[in-house]
Amino acid sequence: MNKFISRRRRRAGLAAAAMLGLALTGMAVPSAASASVEDASADKDPKRAVYVEVNNNDMANVADYTLEGTNRPAFDMAMIFAANIHYDVDRGAAYLHLNDRVTETLQDADTQIRPLQERGTKVLLSVLGNHQGAGMANFPSREAAAAFAEELADTVDEYDLDGIDFDDEWSRYGENGTGQPNNSSFVYLVDELRDRLDPDKLITFYNIGPAAEATEYDGIRAGELIDYAWNPWYGSWQPPQIPGMDASQLAPGAIDLTQTSQEKAAAFAQRTADEGYGAIVTYNLTAGDHSEYISSITKPLTGLATAYRAAPVPDYDVAATCAGDAVKLKVTVVNNDAENVNIDVITSVATRTFSDVGAGESRTVVQHATRGTVADGEVTVRVTGAVGTADYSASYAVPGCR
Repeated sequence: MNKFISRRRRRAGLAAAAMLGLALTGMAVPSAASASVEDASADKDPKRAVYVEVNNNDMANVADYTLEGTNRPAFDMAMIFAANIHYDVDRGAAYLHLNDRVTETLQDADTQIRPLQERGTKVLLSVLGNHQGAGMANFPSREAAAAFAEELADTVDEYDLDGIDFDDEWSRYGENGTGQPNNSSFVYLVDELRDRLDPDKLITFYNIGPAAEATEYDGIRAGELIDYAWNPWYGSWQPPQIPGMDASQLAPGAIDLTQTSQEKAAAFAQRTADEGYGAIVTYNLTAGDHSEYISSITKPLTGLATAYRAAPVPDYDVAATCAGDAVKLKVTVVNNDAENVNIDVITSVATRTFSDVGAGESRTVVQHATRGTVADGEVTVRVTGAVGTADYSASYAVPGCR
């Protein structure tokens, strides 16, 4: 309980500091509320949200898309799909489970998450059930909901995420002796999580399952604590009905990027703009260039088409020879990108970094496996450009040097 109290105090302190900072800014430079025209336009446009199935695709794909002629992201929010609510039978408690692929994504934040955030996309962790009886709608007490909320907030803090998305599916309520959904659980969970997150963090809701039917309890409205709610039925138009939320927070149009026709996607986007809704939700962004399809969504919402640019792909060559009794590696990398990039050559022998390598330029590194180092037959070439970072691997035959 002390941990909960300390976190609440920290959040309150941050909010107070933020308010003081705003007041001082307003007094010092009243004319300096000067976000760029581009930023001001971005604030008014309906938000574009995307779910990425990380078991099959990289989050980094989201950073490949920008609004044409700008540095603005095509997607304002991206959900890592998905973490799960598991149930510990011995403890009789729910807990947060991160599968291997979700864990890899979070731990590889420098290539999978940071490039999105640097462009302006908010990255959230989506959470849903996993057939074990535990879900967001059947916490038996406020204390149980608070304990799970604490796990979620700690994960947001640890990986510097932008929030949590809730999806009340696949829980199989009642399994493992768990309780059935109740009226207080989801409200308590959202209330406790909001209390633990920094003010700039988001809570979003895939409007489905028992949680969607229990958003008010004991004078608390979950809708007043949630930032955005999504229509869960892809290929359809259905405004979520959540007390406390208005049109600016709702995404009635739901698009499966691999199944919904481009014409329907464009129609949903146009209707979102025409009817004053604040968001549209998409699902299953895969690798490759889908800018034509995504443009049919961004044009009605922002007036701009979508541009695609994948992470830079270099040419590289690895050779291993002998220098006396030591292995000598020679790695040459060519920047095929139109802009300057940073290049890291990573081997078991050493790491070498080259900064601001110009378009068409090459860099060569020579490494000797001496002083206890071992050549293990693998090289990683990491290239960081304007749209993000990509790793490329190469194998080489290790010569038997004597």
